[in-house]
Amino acid sequence: MSWLQRNISDIAIVSSGIPFRTRIENEPEGRIAVIQARDLSETGQVQVATSARVRSLPGSTEASLRTGDVLLQPRGTRFSVGVLVDQPILVAAAAPLLVLRCDPEQIDPEFLVLFLQLPRTQAVLRNAAVGTYIPQVPRSAVAGLSVDVPDLASQRKLVEFDRMKRREAELTAQLTARRERLLELAVRELAKKDRGHL
Repeated sequence: MSWLQRNISDIAIVSSGIPFRTRIENEPEGRIAVIQARDLSETGQVQVATSARVRSLPGSTEASLRTGDVLLQPRGTRFSVGVLVDQPILVAAAAPLLVLRCDPEQIDPEFLVLFLQLPRTQAVLRNAAVGTYIPQVPRSAVAGLSVDVPDLASQRKLVEFDRMKRREAELTAQLTARRERLLELAVRELAKKDRGHL
């Protein structure tokens, strides 16, 4: 596996989300899905199905997101990230989200999500944030972020490994919860039997 060091600006186009001057109100009949920070899941995907809908965007802007675009929340202390894997309708990103459009010949979008979720990367982003009330990472800092990039086949293997690791963690958590529930039931049954002998 050979690795190359690249800046994000070398492997993706970084742009800003669309600024809305007022609070985004959901319009059920809207034809455009607007992605906000809350729509970036912990699993690294963009949740289009539960996002707000609007009939139109501010000014003359257009819904320009594509499948494979990576969205990053640059504000706060935890920088959520997700990839758009499904595009059933027109989709737009609201500011302050950043849109990272990957060069498919250099980087797999899911690998970029994996990289951005790493604790070390999150720490680098926190150090780059500016502002005292609500820190925000400048777009230039994200564009200049250094990424160690293996070949595409290796990227996909690492993504699959991470997916398996997450699934294992989910199953382990479910198993632990069931064991705790069984233990609780067993304790209750013993308590009932003890009371019955009094």
